[in-house]
Amino acid sequence: MDTKDLITIYIPTFNRLSLLKRAIESILAQTYQNFEVIIIDDNSTDGTHNYLKKISLDDSRIRYFLKEENSGACISRNMAIESAKGKYITGLDDDDYFLPNRLEEFINYWSLKNKDTIALTSGYQKPNHISLRNKPMLIKQKDLLFGNFVGNQIFTETKTLQYLKGFDANLKMWQDLDMWYRVLSLGNIQKIPHATYFFDTSHLLGRISEAKGSKIFETTNYFVEKHKLTPFEKRMLNNHLYTYGVLKSKDHFANICKEINKIFRLIR
Repeated sequence: MDTKDLITIYIPTFNRLSLLKRAIESILAQTYQNFEVIIIDDNSTDGTHNYLKKISLDDSRIRYFLKEENSGACISRNMAIESAKGKYITGLDDDDYFLPNRLEEFINYWSLKNKDTIALTSGYQKPNHISLRNKPMLIKQKDLLFGNFVGNQIFTETKTLQYLKGFDANLKMWQDLDMWYRVLSLGNIQKIPHATYFFDTSHLLGRISEAKGSKIFETTNYFVEKHKLTPFEKRMLNNHLYTYGVLKSKDHFANICKEINKIFRLIR
Protein backbone atom coordinates (compact mmCIF):
# COMPACT_ATOMS: atom_id res chain seq x y z
CA MET A 1 0.00 0.00 0.00
CA ASP A 2 1.39 3.40 -1.04
CA THR A 3 1.46 5.49 2.15
CA LYS A 4 2.19 8.78 0.34
CA ASP A 5 -0.99 10.86 0.60
CA LEU A 6 -2.85 7.75 1.79
CA ILE A 7 -6.33 8.55 3.13
CA THR A 8 -7.91 6.50 5.91
CA ILE A 9 -11.71 6.31 5.87
CA TYR A 10 -13.28 5.02 9.07
CA ILE A 11 -16.82 3.62 9.32
CA PRO A 12 -18.52 2.60 12.57
CA THR A 13 -21.38 0.19 11.93
CA PHE A 14 -24.08 -1.72 13.77
CA ASN A 15 -26.81 -3.89 12.21
CA ARG A 16 -27.21 -1.92 8.98
CA LEU A 17 -25.70 -4.30 6.47
CA SER A 18 -27.56 -3.08 3.39
CA LEU A 19 -26.61 0.54 4.09
CA LEU A 20 -23.03 -0.41 4.95
CA LYS A 21 -22.67 -2.09 1.55
CA ARG A 22 -23.77 1.10 -0.16
CA ALA A 23 -21.32 3.17 1.91
CA ILE A 24 -18.37 0.94 1.02
CA GLU A 25 -19.33 0.81 -2.65
CA SER A 26 -19.24 4.62 -2.71
CA ILE A 27 -15.65 4.53 -1.43
CA LEU A 28 -14.55 1.93 -3.94
CA ALA A 29 -16.00 4.12 -6.72
CA GLN A 30 -13.90 7.16 -5.77
CA THR A 31 -11.88 8.94 -8.45
CA TYR A 32 -9.00 9.02 -5.93
CA GLN A 33 -7.96 5.47 -5.13
CA ASN A 34 -5.09 5.77 -2.67
CA PHE A 35 -7.05 4.94 0.48
CA GLU A 36 -7.61 2.40 3.21
CA VAL A 37 -10.99 1.63 4.77
CA ILE A 38 -11.35 0.67 8.43
CA ILE A 39 -14.75 -0.65 9.49
CA ILE A 40 -15.52 -1.17 13.16
CA ASP A 41 -18.42 -3.56 13.72
CA ASP A 42 -20.16 -2.79 17.02
CA ASN A 43 -21.19 -6.43 17.64
CA SER A 44 -23.73 -6.70 14.79
CA THR A 45 -26.01 -9.72 14.47
CA ASP A 46 -27.21 -9.25 10.88
CA GLY A 47 -24.47 -10.94 8.85
CA THR A 48 -22.11 -7.95 8.84
CA HIS A 49 -19.18 -10.08 10.02
CA ASN A 50 -19.38 -12.47 7.08
CA TYR A 51 -19.64 -9.56 4.66
CA LEU A 52 -16.60 -7.82 6.15
CA LYS A 53 -14.59 -11.01 6.03
CA LYS A 54 -15.35 -11.44 2.34
CA ILE A 55 -14.66 -7.89 1.19
CA SER A 56 -11.41 -7.68 3.16
CA LEU A 57 -10.21 -10.77 1.33
CA ASP A 58 -11.26 -9.28 -2.00
CA ASP A 59 -9.55 -5.91 -1.39
CA SER A 60 -6.47 -5.53 0.81
CA ARG A 61 -7.26 -1.84 1.37
CA ILE A 62 -10.20 -2.85 3.58
CA ARG A 63 -9.62 -3.74 7.23
CA TYR A 64 -12.14 -4.40 9.96
CA PHE A 65 -12.41 -4.92 13.71
CA LEU A 66 -15.11 -6.82 15.58
CA LYS A 67 -16.15 -5.66 19.04
CA GLU A 68 -17.20 -8.32 21.52
CA GLU A 69 -19.86 -6.06 23.02
CA ASN A 70 -21.82 -3.06 21.80
CA SER A 71 -20.14 0.10 23.15
CA GLY A 72 -21.14 2.88 20.76
CA ALA A 73 -19.85 4.78 17.76
CA CYS A 74 -17.32 6.92 19.65
CA ILE A 75 -15.29 3.95 20.80
CA SER A 76 -15.57 2.46 17.31
CA ARG A 77 -14.25 5.62 15.68
CA ASN A 78 -11.40 5.88 18.17
CA MET A 79 -10.32 2.30 17.49
CA ALA A 80 -10.07 3.17 13.81
CA ILE A 81 -8.23 6.45 14.44
CA GLU A 82 -5.66 4.70 16.62
CA SER A 83 -4.95 2.06 13.98
CA ALA A 84 -5.06 4.36 10.93
CA LYS A 85 -2.09 4.19 8.56
CA GLY A 86 -3.07 7.09 6.32
CA LYS A 87 -1.43 10.50 6.32
CA TYR A 88 -4.97 11.90 6.12
CA ILE A 89 -8.23 10.73 7.63
CA THR A 90 -11.95 11.23 7.19
CA GLY A 91 -15.08 9.45 8.35
CA LEU A 92 -18.24 8.03 6.84
CA ASP A 93 -21.40 7.01 8.69
CA ASP A 94 -22.67 3.63 7.54
CA ASP A 95 -26.03 5.06 6.44
CA ASP A 96 -24.48 7.80 4.26
CA TYR A 97 -22.25 7.66 1.22
CA PHE A 98 -19.57 9.58 -0.65
CA LEU A 99 -20.14 11.24 -3.99
CA PRO A 100 -17.50 9.99 -6.47
CA ASN A 101 -15.08 12.95 -6.28
CA ARG A 102 -15.03 13.51 -2.51
CA LEU A 103 -11.50 12.28 -1.78
CA GLU A 104 -10.04 13.94 -4.87
CA GLU A 105 -11.65 17.26 -3.93
CA PHE A 106 -10.15 17.07 -0.44
CA ILE A 107 -6.67 16.28 -1.73
CA ASN A 108 -6.83 19.12 -4.25
CA TYR A 109 -8.10 21.69 -1.74
CA TRP A 110 -5.59 20.58 0.89
CA SER A 111 -2.75 21.68 -1.39
CA LEU A 112 -4.38 25.13 -1.68
CA LYS A 113 -5.34 25.71 1.96
CA ASN A 114 -3.85 28.54 4.01
CA LYS A 115 -1.46 27.89 6.89
CA ASP A 116 -4.13 28.49 9.52
CA THR A 117 -6.41 25.72 8.18
CA ILE A 118 -6.29 22.50 10.20
CA ALA A 119 -9.10 20.59 8.46
CA LEU A 120 -11.58 20.62 5.57
CA THR A 121 -15.25 19.85 5.26
CA SER A 122 -17.71 20.18 2.37
CA GLY A 123 -21.29 20.77 1.41
CA TYR A 124 -23.62 17.78 1.36
CA GLN A 125 -26.65 16.40 -0.38
CA LYS A 126 -29.65 14.84 1.32
CA PRO A 127 -33.09 13.94 0.02
CA ASN A 128 -34.58 16.99 -1.72
CA HIS A 129 -31.76 19.27 -0.56
CA ILE A 130 -28.23 20.33 -1.56
CA SER A 131 -25.98 22.27 0.83
CA LEU A 132 -23.13 24.15 -0.86
CA ARG A 133 -21.61 27.61 -1.13
CA ASN A 134 -20.30 29.87 -3.89
CA LYS A 135 -16.92 30.22 -2.18
CA PRO A 136 -14.93 28.50 0.56
CA MET A 137 -15.93 29.40 4.10
CA LEU A 138 -13.58 29.53 7.08
CA ILE A 139 -15.10 28.15 10.27
CA LYS A 140 -13.63 29.22 13.60
CA GLN A 141 -14.08 27.72 17.04
CA LYS A 142 -16.62 30.26 18.35
CA ASP A 143 -18.83 29.63 15.30
CA LEU A 144 -19.75 26.20 16.66
CA LEU A 145 -21.48 27.77 19.64
CA PHE A 146 -24.14 29.03 17.20
CA GLY A 147 -24.49 25.88 15.15
CA ASN A 148 -22.58 22.92 13.76
CA PHE A 149 -21.41 24.60 10.56
CA VAL A 150 -18.90 21.78 10.06
CA GLY A 151 -21.33 18.87 9.71
CA ASN A 152 -20.69 15.30 10.70
CA GLN A 153 -17.32 14.67 8.98
CA ILE A 154 -14.00 16.42 8.40
CA PHE A 155 -10.82 15.73 6.43
CA THR A 156 -7.56 16.33 8.26
CA GLU A 157 -4.19 14.82 9.01
CA THR A 158 -4.46 11.63 11.03
CA LYS A 159 -1.98 12.94 13.57
CA THR A 160 -4.42 15.73 14.46
CA LEU A 161 -7.18 13.36 15.63
CA GLN A 162 -4.63 11.10 17.32
CA TYR A 163 -3.16 14.09 19.18
CA LEU A 164 -6.65 15.05 20.41
CA LYS A 165 -7.31 11.44 21.55
CA GLY A 166 -10.31 11.04 19.27
CA PHE A 167 -13.97 11.36 20.20
CA ASP A 168 -15.26 11.76 23.76
CA ALA A 169 -17.14 8.55 24.63
CA ASN A 170 -18.62 10.20 27.74
CA LEU A 171 -20.92 12.28 25.55
CA LYS A 172 -24.37 10.87 24.82
CA MET A 173 -24.72 13.15 21.80
CA TRP A 174 -22.82 16.05 20.15
CA GLN A 175 -19.75 13.84 19.86
CA ASP A 176 -18.91 15.38 16.51
CA LEU A 177 -19.55 18.95 17.71
CA ASP A 178 -17.19 18.40 20.65
CA MET A 179 -14.54 16.83 18.41
CA TRP A 180 -14.64 19.68 15.89
CA TYR A 181 -14.60 22.26 18.71
CA ARG A 182 -11.33 20.74 19.91
CA VAL A 183 -9.94 20.53 16.36
CA LEU A 184 -10.76 24.22 15.95
CA SER A 185 -8.59 25.03 18.95
CA LEU A 186 -5.67 24.16 16.64
CA GLY A 187 -6.75 26.12 13.55
CA ASN A 188 -9.62 26.89 11.20
CA ILE A 189 -11.77 24.45 9.26
CA GLN A 190 -12.33 25.37 5.62
CA LYS A 191 -15.62 24.39 3.98
CA ILE A 192 -15.11 23.75 0.28
CA PRO A 193 -17.87 24.98 -2.06
CA HIS A 194 -18.99 21.62 -3.38
CA ALA A 195 -21.34 18.91 -2.16
CA THR A 196 -19.35 15.68 -1.90
CA TYR A 197 -21.28 13.74 0.76
CA PHE A 198 -24.80 12.29 0.75
CA PHE A 199 -26.45 12.57 4.15
CA ASP A 200 -29.27 10.02 4.09
CA THR A 201 -32.27 10.90 6.24
CA SER A 202 -34.75 8.83 4.23
CA HIS A 203 -34.32 5.38 5.80
CA LEU A 204 -36.13 4.10 8.89
CA LEU A 205 -33.17 2.61 10.75
CA GLY A 206 -32.31 5.69 12.81
CA ARG A 207 -29.17 7.79 12.64
CA ILE A 208 -26.05 7.16 14.72
CA SER A 209 -26.55 10.40 16.66
CA GLU A 210 -30.08 11.39 17.56
CA ALA A 211 -31.41 13.78 20.20
CA LYS A 212 -33.77 12.17 22.68
CA GLY A 213 -35.43 13.66 25.72
CA SER A 214 -33.25 15.11 28.44
CA LYS A 215 -29.98 13.92 26.85
CA ILE A 216 -29.48 17.27 25.21
CA PHE A 217 -29.63 19.17 28.52
CA GLU A 218 -27.17 16.79 30.13
CA THR A 219 -24.90 17.11 27.10
CA THR A 220 -25.11 20.89 27.10
CA ASN A 221 -24.03 21.09 30.75
CA TYR A 222 -21.19 18.63 30.15
CA PHE A 223 -19.97 20.63 27.14
CA VAL A 224 -20.10 23.91 29.08
CA GLU A 225 -18.08 22.50 31.98
CA LYS A 226 -15.60 20.62 29.79
CA HIS A 227 -14.73 23.65 27.68
CA LYS A 228 -15.08 26.18 30.52
CA LEU A 229 -17.53 28.34 28.59
CA THR A 230 -18.32 31.81 29.87
CA PRO A 231 -21.96 32.71 30.67
CA PHE A 232 -22.14 34.56 27.34
CA GLU A 233 -20.80 31.53 25.44
CA LYS A 234 -23.21 29.24 27.28
CA ARG A 235 -26.10 31.41 26.19
CA MET A 236 -24.90 31.23 22.60
CA LEU A 237 -24.75 27.45 22.87
CA ASN A 238 -28.50 27.48 23.59
CA ASN A 239 -29.05 28.14 19.88
CA HIS A 240 -28.50 24.40 19.44
CA LEU A 241 -31.49 23.76 21.69
CA TYR A 242 -33.70 25.81 19.35
CA THR A 243 -32.35 23.83 16.40
CA TYR A 244 -33.40 20.59 18.08
CA GLY A 245 -36.75 22.11 19.01
CA VAL A 246 -36.12 21.58 22.71
CA LEU A 247 -36.62 25.28 23.46
CA LYS A 248 -39.71 26.69 21.80
CA SER A 249 -39.76 30.37 22.78
CA LYS A 250 -37.33 32.58 20.88
CA ASP A 251 -34.38 34.09 22.71
CA HIS A 252 -34.03 37.40 20.87
CA PHE A 253 -30.63 38.05 22.38
CA ALA A 254 -29.26 34.77 21.08
CA ASN A 255 -30.79 35.24 17.64
CA ILE A 256 -29.40 38.77 17.30
CA CYS A 257 -25.93 37.51 18.21
CA LYS A 258 -26.32 34.69 15.71
CA GLU A 259 -27.00 37.20 12.93
CA ILE A 260 -23.99 39.28 14.00
CA ASN A 261 -21.86 36.15 13.86
CA LYS A 262 -23.05 35.48 10.29
CA ILE A 263 -22.00 38.98 9.27
CA PHE A 264 -18.55 38.58 10.81
CA ARG A 265 -18.04 35.29 8.97
CA LEU A 266 -18.98 36.91 5.66
CA ILE A 267 -16.61 39.86 5.98
CA ARG A 268 -13.53 38.31 7.50
